[in-house]
Amino acid sequence: MKIAIDIGHAHATGASGNGLQEHAVCNGLAAFLADELESYFEVLVVDFPKLSNTGDLRETVREINKYAPALSISLHCDSSQNATACGAHVIYVSEAGRAAAVEIAGRLCPLMPGRANRTVKRSDLYVLNNTRCPAVLVECGFLTNTRDADMLRYEGRRLARAIASGVREWARRREMGS
Repeated sequence: MKIAIDIGHAHATGASGNGLQEHAVCNGLAAFLADELESYFEVLVVDFPKLSNTGDLRETVREINKYAPALSISLHCDSSQNATACGAHVIYVSEAGRAAAVEIAGRLCPLMPGRANRTVKRSDLYVLNNTRCPAVLVECGFLTNTRDADMLRYEGRRLARAIASGVREWARRREMGS
C-alpha cells in the first residue's frame, strides 16, 4: 500500500511563531513520519519548497495523483493572534478521508489538546478537493502557542508516531473492510 506525505506549505509561506516556521516544522515531522511508516507502506514525501504557495499546491496535487496512493497526508501548523489557541485536529473532505482522520486524530489530539473538534469536514481546501485518493490535512498545533510550539520543537518523533499509529489502524480496518 502506498502513502503520500505532503509537507504543507512552501518555504516561508505558512504559519510562524515562537521562532518556528511551518515548512521547517512540517519537514521534520514528515521525515519522522516517513521513517515510522516505511516498514509498513511504500511512502512518498512531496515537497516543492521553492515554489509559491499556489505553485506548491498545484505540483503537490499533480505528484500525489501521479503516485496514486491509498492515502494522502498533508502536514500543517496553525497560528493565531490568540496565544492561548492550541491543539491539533485533522481535516477531511470525503467519507473515505474521514475514516483516516478519525484514526489519526484519536492518537494525535490527546498529545496536542485544545480543539473543540478532533476532526473537521471542510470543502474549501485545494489539496483535499483535488487529490483523487482519500486525503487528510493534519493541523499539528499552533506555532503561536508556547506549549504546542515546544511539543513541535522537541517531541516531533512522538507526534509522528501518533500519526503513524492512526494510519496503520486505518489501513488495518480498510483491509478488513470495516
